[in-house]
Amino acid sequence: ALPTLMAALLKHMFTAPNQVPWSRGGHLRLIDIDGMPAQALYSVERARELRSASSHFQHKQGDVWVASYVKSGTTWTIGILAALAGHPAAEYAGNLQKVTRQFCPQPELPDLGFGDDGFGHSMEQLNEWHGIDIGRHNHNYRCFKSHWPSKDHVLSNGKSKFIYVLRNAQDQLVSHWNQVYGMGFHYGTENVTFEGGWNDFVKDWLDGNVENGSYFDHVASWFKRVNDADVLLVRFEELKRNPSYVIQQIATFIGMDDVEPTKIQEVIELTSFDRMKLADEKDIGLRFMRWLGVLRRPHVRQGDVGSAAGSKLTFSGEQLAAMESLYREKLKPLGVSREWIML
Repeated sequence: ALPTLMAALLKHMFTAPNQVPWSRGGHLRLIDIDGMPAQALYSVERARELRSASSHFQHKQGDVWVASYVKSGTTWTIGILAALAGHPAAEYAGNLQKVTRQFCPQPELPDLGFGDDGFGHSMEQLNEWHGIDIGRHNHNYRCFKSHWPSKDHVLSNGKSKFIYVLRNAQDQLVSHWNQVYGMGFHYGTENVTFEGGWNDFVKDWLDGNVENGSYFDHVASWFKRVNDADVLLVRFEELKRNPSYVIQQIATFIGMDDVEPTKIQEVIELTSFDRMKLADEKDIGLRFMRWLGVLRRPHVRQGDVGSAAGSKLTFSGEQLAAMESLYREKLKPLGVSREWIML
């Protein structure tokens, strides 16, 4: 009975009230935000408030947004930003909930009244978020996280900078399914097996019936801005291959003074996947939820390139052909390299 009660409590804590369920297809428990599928943690009211011309949300000079399609390396990149700024969040970078509450809020998530046991923030809390002086080029650095397509409140505003994190489609998809399966109470997958729910999820993913819609549309929306001065593209695979170079790029982009090689090495060590995984695994609350079976997967799992190939999950020829077709239709015309998307 305890796992059932705990799953019901978490489902309540992870659900914004009075939202319209996503009803345009798919197998997941999602909500409808003006035609875009979204996690039940989001709310249409907050989304409309953020994009409104009269929004109370205050963009400020020095803001840095980490934007991505889900499960593309967002948590890792935020950990790097925390480590570069010397913020304590670097020590617990793998703990998604704690980092979201204390270092890098996600403005699309409303305050549901659970404080540091929840994820969201009030508009007042976001506007009062403390800025950090990180050097002569940025005296008021605030970090924000978003999985939003390039529209609404994450369009260029003359004050913010945007880091877009891109991961290849196959690894993202496998990681995404691990999250959706692992949080069955949240996504409505509690009654399917890991392997048994896979093909339905791949279909939903290909059709865009997953949170924040189609991967290909999302990448396309942001890639159109990659040559803009306020956008930096960070590829998960390049960050794995050459972390020193990419971290230096990030530091320069956000306005830091020259960063010494010893500092770069410290950032690499603080944000290693072993360190982040340990922070996720050490959390007593998360450990209890996994012991109960309510959480069936850790948030930080592997972080490898090519993890899809080493997974128990396999792609059929038809599924790979569909992904190839979507790449050719939506991303190739924009100049997105095939090797960035398809393994």
